Amino acid sequence: MPTSNLPRPLANTAWLIGGALARYAMSALTMLALTHLLAPQDFGLVAITVIVQLLIAHVLPVGFHDALIQRPHLNTAEMDAAFWSVLGLGGVALLLSAILAPSIAAVFGHPALTTLLIGAAGAAWLRALNVVPRALLSRRMDFRTLAQARLYGQAVGSVAAIALAIGGAGAWSLIAQVALTYAVGGLITAHAVRWRPRAKLTLAALRPLWVFAPSVSLFTAISYTITRADDLVIGYRLGAKRLGYYTLAYALIAWVVQDVLGAAATAFYPLFTAQHGDRARLRPLYLSSVSLAAWFAYPTLVLLAVTMPVGVRVILGTRWLPMALPAQILALVGIREAGGMFNGGVYRALGVPHLHALLGLIGLPCYVLAFFIGANYGIAGVAFFLLLTSFLLQPAAWWLFWRVSGVTFRAWWQSVRAAAGVALALGVLAALSLRLTVGLSDEIRLGLVAGEALLFAAFGWKRAFYEVGVSYA
Repeated sequence: MPTSNLPRPLANTAWLIGGALARYAMSALTMLALTHLLAPQDFGLVAITVIVQLLIAHVLPVGFHDALIQRPHLNTAEMDAAFWSVLGLGGVALLLSAILAPSIAAVFGHPALTTLLIGAAGAAWLRALNVVPRALLSRRMDFRTLAQARLYGQAVGSVAAIALAIGGAGAWSLIAQVALTYAVGGLITAHAVRWRPRAKLTLAALRPLWVFAPSVSLFTAISYTITRADDLVIGYRLGAKRLGYYTLAYALIAWVVQDVLGAAATAFYPLFTAQHGDRARLRPLYLSSVSLAAWFAYPTLVLLAVTMPVGVRVILGTRWLPMALPAQILALVGIREAGGMFNGGVYRALGVPHLHALLGLIGLPCYVLAFFIGANYGIAGVAFFLLLTSFLLQPAAWWLFWRVSGVTFRAWWQSVRAAAGVALALGVLAALSLRLTVGLSDEIRLGLVAGEALLFAAFGWKRAFYEVGVSYA
């Protein structure tokens, strides 16, 4: 649907989601090239550094980012306070990364990790420093500029990564990709808002930010620990090569859930806060956002699960086949996560992010224990125990969300059941197509399924945007 036919906030939201889809396609092409240029161990080594990247680039600034968006009246002193707070916290984290890097490398048995960890921390700091421009653009709902900044940054980073990989840079090509993506995107957003920090701090400006930010950052830290603890357990117990397989399998699912739906969640958060804590107004907007997520994620993840073995052979080559089964299991994890991607925004919009953090804190030891048990059965075992634990913890998560938001499970199910039904039918059709065409080449079989997916897209996305547009109106 052309964005000119949507209300302005939804048109901007469409820009952000469209940009995420474009980045998804670009990431897939880049990863396809890099899988033929780099070894699985290169991906595994960089995966170990991701926890440091997430801490500095996402965990530390996210609370201040969301606090700036939530403030009813934002002043220059609060923007300065957010910038200098993130600068200081990021600097401390960068210093600690440099100090601890040799010890971490020794634990994993890879001396090359020392410099990779320091490089990854420096790259992540570039994103942290851009917290205020990103928050200002989100407050304005200028998601077009945000989408363009991320897309241009990723384009430059992807080209550089491929060039460096061809030149033999190995794992460093992936670190350079992250650094250039953040640097270029940061320059574009900073130029768009034309804001510069002042060398001035006041206690009055710091206080409200530091009251709100820690609980949001704490939940984000817990969430990222849960999503990355499996990497650390696999790297420690099974080695960098197997971690490389698992990392690529996880990335395929993460691009759908965390990148595309994460962009949608970022877009809807200002819309949630605009309801000023009115749960009756917030509920229909939340349910529409969930419906939109379901129409994209459920069919996509079901198709990935069904076609993964054939797709890996055709696109990546047989040396990457060990990632196929873990990816199929992780696709089911992604389906569960997709249904709750907007819950965090509701907790923050209603002013109770600490409850979301408490929920994550309770689940953290359960997941870590599950990963250690799963590692006894290889990378597919880790993926399976992640899936099992996530479903066992789901009832408690839904109970708390219902008490906070007033959204019942029945209302949630009604918003996603059409997408779930179509996804199931599409999955069955794809499985039958692959089964009935066993004698044909893998390329032809995969092409048939792709054609079926395109037919769905023509129906599903038109209906999804129509539903959200009607709800918003």
